[in-house]
Amino acid sequence: MITRRLALGLGPALLASPALHAQPAWPSKPVRVIVPFAPGGPTDLIARLMAERLGQEIGGTAIVENRPGANGNIGSAAAANEADGHTVLFSTGTMYTLNPTLYGTSQVDLSRDCVGLATVAALPNVLVVNPKKLDVTSVQQLIERGRKAPGELTYASFGVGSSPHVTATLLQQLGKFEAINVPYGGSAPALNAVLAGDVDFLFDNVTTSTPQIQAGAVRALGVTSSFRTSGLPDVPTLQEAGLTGFEFSGWFAVFASKKTPAEPLAKLRAAMVAAASSSEYGAKLRDRGAEPFVTPDAELETFLAREKDRWANLAQEAGIRRD
Repeated sequence: MITRRLALGLGPALLASPALHAQPAWPSKPVRVIVPFAPGGPTDLIARLMAERLGQEIGGTAIVENRPGANGNIGSAAAANEADGHTVLFSTGTMYTLNPTLYGTSQVDLSRDCVGLATVAALPNVLVVNPKKLDVTSVQQLIERGRKAPGELTYASFGVGSSPHVTATLLQQLGKFEAINVPYGGSAPALNAVLAGDVDFLFDNVTTSTPQIQAGAVRALGVTSSFRTSGLPDVPTLQEAGLTGFEFSGWFAVFASKKTPAEPLAKLRAAMVAAASSSEYGAKLRDRGAEPFVTPDAELETFLAREKDRWANLAQEAGIRRD
């Protein structure tokens, strides 16, 4: 029997009891995955594959929320300001490495405002043209066309500093010609512009362009990686096409606000790594032309810092800047 005196003596202990002060189970609501680009593009596609697997890992639900605009800065700012332990940002490598240089750190700098949770995929770009608008069959023919008509060729991008802009800038630099950048809100509208004949070429992600390449709606001239992709085995690399030193494979990573409490942050990180390491998720990536890419947790911070320095230097050398 617990007497009144004993109950009073146990009061502080009872108040401190984990049963009386148990933290709510995590997740206590769906995890929100902010994708800072329009639906239908490669970032959105891979994010949805990741969200599906993440939901399985946490025994709950992960919901993709598209917040496009300003080359990812709008969605990045939304994620950086949300510290509820249930919000993450699905970022491209160029957003992390180039946006602070091009847009200034007053808006958002992921290295300052967020914490890296995991890298989750890698994906090359493919150079495509609409054969009905621009009848070229090789990279060299495209370059020759650009040299003969300086400033007349147009190309689609997702904005200044996006991977299509970076790779198109490299092509112009190595090919010694100039083309006009026409920015769109993401891969889907940019590819639609090529299909409609509104622009001449696009460095699109393999995942979204492959179906149109296979259907003959667009023509693939080369891939940006140092090796041919399994989904497009007949398409040469740009190095094979004569552009020595041309190599670019975009990567994707997941971030959370630095304001996120330590416990949910650790659980988010563990769940993300587990999801990205899943063989089922990896198989689905490969089916769409992407590859799994998981950086060991102990090396993630170093990898991110190295990539940021690398691409900031490239932007300076290539004259990539916000007009």
